[in-house]
Amino acid sequence: MDEEDIDAVSPNQLFLSIMIGAVTILMISSSAGPAIVKPLLLDGSLISDGRYAFVFDAHESIGDDGVVSVVGIGSSVTQYAMNGECMQNESVVEDARFYNLGMSGGRAYSEMIQIPALINAKPDVVMLEIGPNSLWGWNGEGWPSLGEYHEFRFQLLSMTMGSDDMGGWYDILESNDRKYIDTASVEVLDSWSEYSRDAIEEYLRREIDDVSNSLDLGNSKYVPPVGTDEWDQYLSKPNWLDSKFDSKSPEEIREHLDDVMPAKSQQGVYNPHPNGTQNHRALDYIIHELLNASIEVVLIGVPHHPWVNGYLESGQLDGMNQTYEFYSQLEGVTPLQMYWEEWPSDAFRDRNHLDAEGRQIFCKRVTPIIDAVINGENPDDVVIDPSVYDLTQEEFIEVCTGSNQLFEETNGTVWIQAEDYSHCEFGLWSAANTEWVIVTEKSDFEGTGYVAALPDEKVKVGDTTDGARIGFNISFQSSGTFHLWARMSGPNGSSDSIHVGLNGLPVTFGASGLGIWDPSVGDEWSWKDTMGSRITIDVPTPGTHQFYIWMREDGVRVDSFILTTDAEFSPISG
Repeated sequence: MDEEDIDAVSPNQLFLSIMIGAVTILMISSSAGPAIVKPLLLDGSLISDGRYAFVFDAHESIGDDGVVSVVGIGSSVTQYAMNGECMQNESVVEDARFYNLGMSGGRAYSEMIQIPALINAKPDVVMLEIGPNSLWGWNGEGWPSLGEYHEFRFQLLSMTMGSDDMGGWYDILESNDRKYIDTASVEVLDSWSEYSRDAIEEYLRREIDDVSNSLDLGNSKYVPPVGTDEWDQYLSKPNWLDSKFDSKSPEEIREHLDDVMPAKSQQGVYNPHPNGTQNHRALDYIIHELLNASIEVVLIGVPHHPWVNGYLESGQLDGMNQTYEFYSQLEGVTPLQMYWEEWPSDAFRDRNHLDAEGRQIFCKRVTPIIDAVINGENPDDVVIDPSVYDLTQEEFIEVCTGSNQLFEETNGTVWIQAEDYSHCEFGLWSAANTEWVIVTEKSDFEGTGYVAALPDEKVKVGDTTDGARIGFNISFQSSGTFHLWARMSGPNGSSDSIHVGLNGLPVTFGASGLGIWDPSVGDEWSWKDTMGSRITIDVPTPGTHQFYIWMREDGVRVDSFILTTDAEFSPISG
């Protein structure tokens, strides 16, 4: 480098280079790499989907739960089918936990690597997806994109697993895939160091420029920090993309399937083999390892959109049927083949994934079978109420509409009239009849009205998001901690509380939610001051986020909200 080059280097560039060099040396020479890099893998700053990096931390958390646990593994079909929070509420097994470890692109061949860690977590039941998409094979020359997926997944898995997680799966891998598995500590360290420069640059951008590549908390590819309350909830109830089909008419759905299914029906995903593929060898390993560890296995087949099979030839899926028949003969294996069940079109977000309504059906259809397995009962004796497939009671999701209004932060403050909510959902399960209704009968409200959670039937949902929900789209100019003021009232102390949170994650679990009742005030409007309390709204990045309120006790009334960064602000006059 000559003198002109040296002069061209700015102080900031020089500082950045020195910092990157110093931290890189630290990461390469110590175990600091995982601690620094992993959070950025999970939040999507460094990879396309943080879920790819969460598996082994998830198993560690599952192993520490101390309760009856059920783990679902498979592809994104499982990921979008299983609402573990709903299944926990539906289950008759006390304190049972249901964990969703489904993975985009995941099949037996890729997911077998987690089996030693899964066994060490000691679940009681493993729900193992077997569908037409998971029973085909390949050769190394014909599947370059699949090879790229294996390289990416296997490197991440071997980076994040422990030394005792090696197992018989290694011998099942194709020889060209084994090279992606780091078997020596120096190889693992090298893999972590590959992400080190990007990680250092990300941290410096956050520190110097206050800019982050992290995904939003509600993003389907965002994973919360390990060990947080959000992490614990996420393991059962991950984030999902909205339905593609909900906005389409039946004619538009048919047109879409006409476009994609003729070609898709010729691909491996709809041409399952009965045996002999890489996925079958992996499947055999998974099932026998789990059974040898005295873990019950439930084979799960999730339906595709009811019109899909019309594009397939007769007998085209016989390989799937034969695979089920073969493994169903093993003691400890319970087949739950629902693929051939015709679920309503409204249950699907696309041709092969369930949406919110579909997850409700899955929850009520599958949980009684899992309960029977856990309790040592015969699953064949379980009678499923046909009403679980009836979505006529769920059509409220389509007619429950909001203003779609975008609220904007100005100088650190957002003012919200509750009746102007952007979007809404009715309640679920115990609060299924509850909705937020715009009313005007109680005087002295602000704006054009207020919202009340009705009917007031003394329903209390506790620390769940089962209550009716309304959301407010807010454009934040800056990140940071916002304090919350809420103008509310309640007819009594049993009808006065809500949950609040950002991007679908409540911050009011663990006590009594956000309640307003004060005998000295009665049911009059009052501003609930949360300044200095545990209830704050942390906005991770500038941009649009969703502020939610959930009914915790029906009958509660909400008039307006104020979110502010000003700890000295008060809307209370006098």
